[in-house]
Amino acid sequence: AASDYSTQAESSSSGTKNSSGNSVHGGKSRKNAVSSFNSCMGPVHCSSRYHPDDKVEPLHPADVVLHSLGRTVPDLLGCISSSPPAEFPHGTSPFEMRKAIREFNTKRTEALQKLHDLTTKGMEYNRVPLVTKTGHGDVIGVLSAALLASTTGDDEDSAKTTIDGTPRTKQQQSKAEKSAGDDRRLICWTINNLSIAYENKEAIVLGEHSATLLQALTEVIKSNLPETYLCCICLLNLTFLADAIRPVTFYMPSSYGNGKPPYSSPPRSRSAIVAASNSSSLTVNQHSWSRGKPPTSPLSRSRSAQVNRPTRTRSSPSHGKNIWMSEQHEGVRMSEISGLILGNSSSLLRIVERMMLTNAPFLTSTVQSAQGQAVRWACGFIRNVTYAGEPPAENNIGGGKKLRGGSNNGSNADGSILSGSTGRHGIISNESIEEICILVSATEIPRLMVQFVGESPNKTLKWTKDSLEDICMGAMCNMAQSLSSREALKRAGAVKCLEKIEGVPGIHGYRARAIRCSLGALPLQFG
Repeated sequence: AASDYSTQAESSSSGTKNSSGNSVHGGKSRKNAVSSFNSCMGPVHCSSRYHPDDKVEPLHPADVVLHSLGRTVPDLLGCISSSPPAEFPHGTSPFEMRKAIREFNTKRTEALQKLHDLTTKGMEYNRVPLVTKTGHGDVIGVLSAALLASTTGDDEDSAKTTIDGTPRTKQQQSKAEKSAGDDRRLICWTINNLSIAYENKEAIVLGEHSATLLQALTEVIKSNLPETYLCCICLLNLTFLADAIRPVTFYMPSSYGNGKPPYSSPPRSRSAIVAASNSSSLTVNQHSWSRGKPPTSPLSRSRSAQVNRPTRTRSSPSHGKNIWMSEQHEGVRMSEISGLILGNSSSLLRIVERMMLTNAPFLTSTVQSAQGQAVRWACGFIRNVTYAGEPPAENNIGGGKKLRGGSNNGSNADGSILSGSTGRHGIISNESIEEICILVSATEIPRLMVQFVGESPNKTLKWTKDSLEDICMGAMCNMAQSLSSREALKRAGAVKCLEKIEGVPGIHGYRARAIRCSLGALPLQFG
């Protein structure tokens, strides 16, 4: 109808000839054009072209996200994982070589920036598919390898020399180091964003590239680079998953016996992790629990109140496989593991301790610094791994409503209030926390935390949530529940340090009284 109308309209506008070629009156032609136009616009002709009631099946948002990531992410990962040109055609001038290297570094930084932008706030829906889906490349593997490569001596040497081996000037060396630092910062930011989602934590910590990632994080902290605070935040994020606490806390790069650390499990592929997560929910209610009491350990009254708390059996099917089998089965005792970790200066716990000792002087000023933030979030990591958590909702007397992180409305809610650590996913046994407290108490960390609280330049009113002082108070509440770390707090002078705080109204005074009560400086009923 539209083509008919256009033909007749042309004839009408000319007003000279009809279809036979004879001259006709212009008015008649215009009349025919109008009638043809009206017939074209009638409902009969339009109904064949558009139906308002037509049903169109919309695309699922998840399919759209996966399709979009599948088109962009592989190219970005390829650029990030590629190596700079090492050989050039004969006769290439040094200027052209440097230009090619600069172009490569620029493209690599742009790829890291684009990948980071896919995980920022407002793009949270990309975080889980980037880690758990296998159709667009191994994001964690590529980023872990890139982060580890940025801490090796090769990159440092390349920052000091040009492509032809001549020493760089101070200005050139500063630019090269800044470029490497920018890339490292983008990598750490991206990994941090990806580690926020609970669905990703297991794939990151228990996946096939977990050792590479933990080694890279440890190397950054060991070198005390400006990105150290981002690595500490990553450790904090990962240890919100109960199953990740022991593998992360007990990490050390050296091997044991037949090449496997005594505290780790064989790496799991991403497909195995995805299959396990699909077959079993991540909720605490679907975990398998034993009905007996946990092994007795010297705990304070707050932890003894949870003595009937169920613990996960060694053969629990949670997440497909329990990574913690009995030490007798592995032929390794906890005392031997403690000796390996504390005796190894490259273990994660020793690296964190040394970093805190080095950066402690930066906390005497009220001005924020990257070093001070590194100490702050390292203390947050210690607070996470020394927190016992809460029992599942179905075991709570009265069936209290389950809150975020496993907290309930029952009598054990004070634990999360004192600790300040919320958001725990899963349950870790009391004996595991006791073992971690034994390790921590053998370091300088308890003394440093007491020092940070006692020598804080900030007034108590400024100890806001997740400030350094707030984190240290929560961590000391956790450690005061263990006999070994309780003695470490006494040696550090916590009784005298907290005496001036216990009279302060609010949560900090309440924590100070609870800690002093656990240390024997106050009666049992501190109120």
